[in-house]
Amino acid sequence: MNTEGRPQLALRAGFAPGEAKENWAILRALSAEMGATLPYDSLAQLRRALVTAHPHLGDVDMVADNGWTPLDTAPLGKADFRNAIADFYLTNPIARASQLMAELSAGVKARGTKAMAAE
Repeated sequence: MNTEGRPQLALRAGFAPGEAKENWAILRALSAEMGATLPYDSLAQLRRALVTAHPHLGDVDMVADNGWTPLDTAPLGKADFRNAIADFYLTNPIARASQLMAELSAGVKARGTKAMAAE
């Protein structure tokens, strides 16, 4: 399902390397080990079970009518629009731990505080 609410069919791009398994097969094997075996043995069976449980998933590339109604509108306030992300280079813990990302972030801050020759 994409963000538009449109069911999509994903096909395998390549085979898992070595003894690696696809996600559905791992969950199926785990369910058997736990004594609660899931009722499918192939990806096709899993997809059929999903469509049986949720018929709209069978309508590939179709957006289901959700019966929405528009909200009442009101005038906009006077607040300024601004970016939700103050520092793109430091948006997650891995980036914040990176020396390169720290340098990039510092460079952006420096460019924002000093006038450049073309300005």
